[in-house]
Amino acid sequence: MNLIIDEGNTAFKLALFEDDSLIRSHTFEPFERQEMHSWISDAISSIKHVIVSSVVNKGLDLSRYKFNELTLDHKTPLPLKNTYQTPETLGKDRLANAVGVWFRNPNANSLVIDMGTCFKYDLVTADGKYLGGNISPGINMRFAALNHFTAKLPLLKRKRIEFDYGIDTNSSIYNGVEQGAYHEINGFIQKYQEQFSELTIFMTGGDAKFFDKRFICDIFADSDLTLFGLNKILTYNVENT
Repeated sequence: MNLIIDEGNTAFKLALFEDDSLIRSHTFEPFERQEMHSWISDAISSIKHVIVSSVVNKGLDLSRYKFNELTLDHKTPLPLKNTYQTPETLGKDRLANAVGVWFRNPNANSLVIDMGTCFKYDLVTADGKYLGGNISPGINMRFAALNHFTAKLPLLKRKRIEFDYGIDTNSSIYNGVEQGAYHEINGFIQKYQEQFSELTIFMTGGDAKFFDKRFICDIFADSDLTLFGLNKILTYNVENT
């Protein structure tokens, strides 16, 4: 089996794949190092190949296992063409999403919307090119910015709203953050639908479930897209090196 380790800013995700099938996965807080080691140890006898994707300064120390792991970086061979002009600065999660959507929706134009710490929008063309995309603040970051850069606005936690405009300060913030994000997403979808024919939209990330509103088109929700993409990158390298 393949062990996938995705080390993000707010969570570490570990997964086991048998070919393209996700066998099991778990999400950990970054400080839960011992719990992660226990999870890996339980599956150690069945692990053949390992990939690590990290955007943090201090990742999980795997030295005890003697893995010959593949560490994803801008030099890692990929099953699609990366046309990003600064590949060394490209987030590993964005790259994994691009590969994942290429295999989920081959030979077609796709837009991935990843709603995590930041919102990421990434485009893959029907001829297998990753073009790039956009990055904007995520939900929690928007709440934090309103509080941090003002003297009196409170720091609120996300919750679903049932109104179209605020009638007090708190509801104005809730409405502005959620409606602003909602219209941002629809705006980018519409923009790229005008540029790319038959564009398929995929949504992933921890905050994807936060939006229960209907967008301007059908969207395929895929909570495991990043893990799937990392597994395909690992498989590609195992088969071609």
